[in-house]
Amino acid sequence: MAKRLRQVAIYGKGGIGKSTTTQNLTAGLAEMKKNILVVGCDPKADSTRLLLG
Repeated sequence: MAKRLRQVAIYGKGGIGKSTTTQNLTAGLAEMKKNILVVGCDPKADSTRLLLG
C-alpha cells in the first residue's frame, strides 16, 4: 500500500505560539518514526532556531 502524504498548515497572527506548536507537533511525529518537513517563512527564523536548539 502506498504511503499517503499529509500536509498541515499552522497560521495566525504573531505571538500566538505557531512556532512552538509546530515544533512540539514535529517532535511527537518524529518519535512515531514519521518523516517530517518543516517549512518556515518567518524572516526571524523562529522555527529553524527551535529545531536547532
